[in-house]
Formats: sequence, structure tokens, C-alpha cells
Amino acid sequence: MALSTISQKLKSIFKPVRESLSQPKTVVRIDACVGSALSFLLQDLADTRDLHLIICPTHEDAQLLKSDLEQLGLTGVGVLPPSKSKPYDSEQMHDLVASVQRTEILEAIALKTLNWLIASSESIFDKLPSPTQLQQNSIQLHRNEVYPYENLVDYLLTSGYTMVSFVENPGEFAKRGGLLDIFPFNLEYPVRIEFFGDQVDSIREFDLASQRSVRFLEQLRLSPDLNLSFNSLEPITAYMSDQTRLVLVQPESIMAELARLYQQASDHYDPTKHQQTPQSLYVDTAYFLKSVGAFNRLYVGGKLNSEETLQSVSLQTSPQPDFNGSIKLLKEHLQKLTAEGILTYILCDNEGQRDRFEELLGESNAQLQYVLSLDRLSKGFLAKQAKLAIYTDHQIFNRYFRAIPKTSRKGGISQKELRDLHIGDYVVHVDYGIGRFEGFKTIKVRDIPQESVVLRYAEDSLMYVNVASLHKLQKYSGKEGAEPPITKLGTGEWARKKAKTKSRLKDIARELIQLYAKRKSQPAFAFASDHPWQTELEASFMYEETPDQLAAIEAVKEDMEKSTAMDRLVCGDVGFGKTEVAVRAAFKAVMNQKQVAILVPTTILADQHAKTFRQRMQDFPVCIEVISRFKTDHEIKETLKRLKEGAVDIIIGTHRLISKDVVFKDLGLLIVDEEQRFGVATKEKLKEWRYSVDVLTLTATPIPRTLQLSLMSARDLSVITTPPPNRQPVYTEIHSFDAFPIRDAILKECSRGGQVFF
Repeated sequence: MALSTISQKLKSIFKPVRESLSQPKTVVRIDACVGSALSFLLQDLADTRDLHLIICPTHEDAQLLKSDLEQLGLTGVGVLPPSKSKPYDSEQMHDLVASVQRTEILEAIALKTLNWLIASSESIFDKLPSPTQLQQNSIQLHRNEVYPYENLVDYLLTSGYTMVSFVENPGEFAKRGGLLDIFPFNLEYPVRIEFFGDQVDSIREFDLASQRSVRFLEQLRLSPDLNLSFNSLEPITAYMSDQTRLVLVQPESIMAELARLYQQASDHYDPTKHQQTPQSLYVDTAYFLKSVGAFNRLYVGGKLNSEETLQSVSLQTSPQPDFNGSIKLLKEHLQKLTAEGILTYILCDNEGQRDRFEELLGESNAQLQYVLSLDRLSKGFLAKQAKLAIYTDHQIFNRYFRAIPKTSRKGGISQKELRDLHIGDYVVHVDYGIGRFEGFKTIKVRDIPQESVVLRYAEDSLMYVNVASLHKLQKYSGKEGAEPPITKLGTGEWARKKAKTKSRLKDIARELIQLYAKRKSQPAFAFASDHPWQTELEASFMYEETPDQLAAIEAVKEDMEKSTAMDRLVCGDVGFGKTEVAVRAAFKAVMNQKQVAILVPTTILADQHAKTFRQRMQDFPVCIEVISRFKTDHEIKETLKRLKEGAVDIIIGTHRLISKDVVFKDLGLLIVDEEQRFGVATKEKLKEWRYSVDVLTLTATPIPRTLQLSLMSARDLSVITTPPPNRQPVYTEIHSFDAFPIRDAILKECSRGGQVFF
């Protein structure tokens, strides 16, 4: 692994820092520490303290540092998020996600499972309940211990938890007869506590989607909502021990941001509305200086005040140069470094980028010494003392660096669907068929009360489904207004119906596959493998491709290189990267001297695609034109003339594109965006093109027939389910009209540089 090799080679320049920090209550300032050099330094100091508290100027800096430390193999790394609520917002504006994450951090500190706590100026600005207060307001439950059921419910209600029918979010609980479902603020999963009288019989974590148990617990700690009013509030440093080392990255920037936030809080303070003063709620610069005074400290660039006497060490590192995506400049720079005896490591975010560098740079030789590695870091740097240059591919090509979140999805009825069910709604049980929902009922099983879903079948037969088996239920979805036949229990009717449906599906699939096989049997143009310019275009993509996006791109390329016509549907949510798939497919077609038609439903979308395609291909000789109602008749006529002559490589248009006067010299690829927005007549016209032309369809909401054909493998399907890295969830709140929450929401959005539509 390249990172471990780099770490060993950098130890020599970190030695003076380790020696300076060996004394108690030492304050050391590090100069010329840039890029991810700080991450390697912290890794080198990993065994010198039980806990490091690292404060960065911004939350984004904190997240990038966390990503680096985890790449270097460090464990127990956590980020303290900001509360997200601006000073003196309306009470309902607080962010539940941030509150939960802050609670989890405090829990990890208490359990001593945290080795690295990374915070930002904004996240340390809000004071937290003191460790004593948090301890007093938390409770510990043990299996087989007596803890009155009603006392536990009272605790939850007074600690910021909300009673609901089904738990779905942290801070909710639901009563289920002898069971109690709780989603604690400090745990990843909700828990189900089973009582026998007032004795805790069992505690188990369960999965929200399937309702199945994840694991059994011997004990459980419940923490209150941090947004409650506490008598005693302290900064995060109050949770640190004497053995904690404090690392301040750009201390002057941290102090300036704290001063700005405190001034903002003071400006919003209204003594007629708020009982608590800014001094009691927030950390100002004087309070911060006082709170950090007892810690062993490390300053990275600058210091806190001019009166401090401290030791200074320079690492003599410099930032990665800006190559602006130019391979020529990169080669010249690598040659210069090689002449100075400096070895360069180029860290690539994925295999695709590494393969592109191998093509663009060629193999390492005596004149050009470098190492390609699949390790990832946020920022590169040059360490001449260690004869090392560590560069990142995303900086070379000006691409954004983000960590990719992992997502998972499970089947069964969702909590929202279950909550929205009404008496008489139709529900399908996977084993017993279609019945009517009759509500919930607590029944006794072996003398233990358990809540169950009641389903009514034919001849008034009732079935009780335990809440632990909700994954077997689905809400019935069929033709609107039509009532499905209710299944009769104990007759085998449902099993026969499922078997018959499977048989009919096979017949339909067979007919469709025969139909599409005829199209597949006709010869089509086989595109050549990637041109060197294709590699440069893909390397210049300024964002990091998601795994699903990469898979879709590779699938499209493979289809285009086959001698049968491509017919692929790329399905993904808005903003998930479908357009980049189309850009690369279109460029591949142009590199094979073929024309590309891009059909879109609206004029606005046509212009938007034109801007995107022109921006991505601005460094290459590709002619891109648009025909829409924004163009004059003369402009369209001239464009169509050039299209027929082959002077236009990519044509983007609305329904106007399928007119009779639109003639191509050599069409090789048709891209249809948002197919569901086109009518039957348009699609019939498209069929004439589909027999010999590669077709790529992009959609966020495929029509049932299109999706069915894809799911049955009659059409090829690529699904992009991975959201872009750091994609923020959308929060929706419904209120009666009130000017104050609206004002707070607008100010909050504007203060972060966002936009508002009112």
C-alpha cells in the first residue's frame, strides 16, 4: 500500500515535532504544513495521546481530514457536526440529524471509543450540556432488571422523545402492549424492549425496514435530546481529559469565525423573547482562550495570541501545483522532479483514473519517475526534505473530492405506508394473499401481550400478523378504483394464483424477447475502443464518479462496441449523473465519425444540455448545435443544412428534431432524455431510427412499459442509485402561516450562500 510507504518516508521530517511535544503542557506551532501533510503528521502522533481534539476553520475541512485519517488506517475517528440552527431561530428549525450525530459523539467519548475528534469553528460555537448534566439526564437499563414500564415512558416524554404509532426517526418511541419500541438519539438502530411485568425481559436492536432483530443487548443507555434546556452548558472541551491533545488548524481563522458567530448571536438577541443570553449559550473568543489553556496544544499555521511563547517547527512542505488538467504541464513537472531526485506518488480515486494516467503518461522510465496508486487523499503536497511529492488526480484535473456514502435498501412495507393505512385498505401478505386492513390489536401470546396487524380475509376470516413479521406485508397497488378479489384462507387459492401469474409472465417475456431478438439480429455499426481524447475528456470530469455511474458508463461503452444495436435504459434520480453518461457516449460516437441526436422534451432542457455538452467538450473540435423555438427559422435552416452535410456532430432538440426536414449524414447514436414526456406519435417515429442506430434512454421516472421491458431483460437496464457524495437530504416541514419561521428559514439559507424561492 503506497500510503504506508509514504508514512515511513515522512517520519524523518516529523521527528522534531514529536520531540517538541514530549513535554507536558507544551505549545508547538507548525509552519509550512499544507495539504494532507497534516494527516500524515497526526498519524505519526497517534500513540502519544489517548484522544486528539482537532479544530478546523470549516466543517468541510473537518470532513476532509476525517476522510484522510481513515484512509491512513486510523480508527475511532469522529466529526462533531454543527447544530445547523442559527442563533435564536424558531424552536422548530433545529436539525434532528445534527442533534443525533452530536449525541453519538458524546456517547463515544463516554465509552472511550473515540481516538480522534474533529470539529469546526461552527460546531464548537454551541455549548453542550455539561458532562454531569448529561449523566444525570441519561438512564441505564439492564436485562432482567426491574424498571417500571410507566416510569420509562415518563422519562422518554420528559427527555425530548415523541410518542408515535411506529418509530421511524431518532427521538421517537411507540407503546406496543408489553413491548416498547424506542429509537434512541445515541444508537444507530431502534431498540425493542420486552417487559415481563416491570422486569426488562429482553432488549434487542431491530431493522426499521424488515422489523427483524439485529442483535440482542444485555444493557442499554438512553440519552436525552441535546436541544432541551439544560441548567449547565459547557464547550466540548469540558468533555476532554488532561491527556487530550488539542490541535488547532489555522487558529486565527478559528478565532475570527467564533467572533463573527458570536456577533451574529448578539445582534439577534431580544431579551423580551429569549431568557437565555448569548453568553450562556455560545462560546466567545475569551471563553475559548480560557477553556483551551490547560491542554497540550499544537498549532498548524499561526497562533492564538501574540503574548504566547511557543516552539516553532517548519515542515517545509509546499502545495500541489495547479496543472489545470494539462498532461503536458504534468509531464514537464514530473521530469523536473525526477531530475531533483524526488519520487512522485500520484494517488488515483478509482481504477478508471489510474488506467487513464497509464495511457496519458506512459510507463515509468528513467526520465519520468512516478508511482500510480489507488489510495485516496484530499490534497496533495510536495515534501522536498523527504524527497517526496504526493499528488492527487482530482487536483490535477480540478475535480471535486468527496467521500462516497454507502446506501442500502430492504423490502417489505415501509413505515410511512403502514402509518398511512386506513381501515378497509387492501394489503398483500406474501404467503396468504390479499386481505383488508382492520387496524391493530394487542393479543396475548404465551401470556405476553404483543401488538399485531389485523387482516380480514374472505368469509370474515381474521389473521393476526406480529409486528416482527411486517416485512411480509405490502400495500396493494392496482388499477385505481378497482377492488381486488379477497383471498380465501386455507384453500390454496393464493398459491395457484401466484403460479398462474408466473406462467403468464413467462409467456409475455417470451414474446417480447422474440421481438427484440429480431432487432438484435440486424447488424449495426460497432464503435472502436476508446480514443486517447476520450481518456482526456473523462479525466477532466470535475466530480468523482459514483460506483453506479461508472458501471453505467462501462455498460454503455460495451454496448456501443458490439455489432448489434444498443438499446439501453439508464434510470436514476435527478442530479445522480445521467447526463455525464450521455456526454461520454456522445463523445465516443463523435470520435468514430458518427453523428449524435439528443431528443429532449422541453426547450429549457435543450439549452441546459447544450451548455453542459459545450462546457465538457470545449477543449475538443466537436460541433454542437441546438434546434428549438428559441432559434429563428433562418438559424434552424442553416443548422439543418450543415447537419445534412455532416458539419454538425451533435444536434440537441425538442420534438422539432423528428420533423421530416431533419436529415443526418451518418447518425450513429440517439439519446432520448425523459422518454416518459413524449407521446405515442413521437415514439412511433423513433422506432424508424431504432432498427440500426444505437439508442440510449435517460429517465428518472420510467413509464411502466419501458421499465417492465428493462426489468424483463428485453431492454438493457442500468440503474444509478448511488447519490452524489455529500448529497444533503431534503427536509419538508408544514406549518400554519407565520412570518417568523419563514424569516428564519430565509435568513438561514441566505447566510450559507444558498437561494430561496418564496
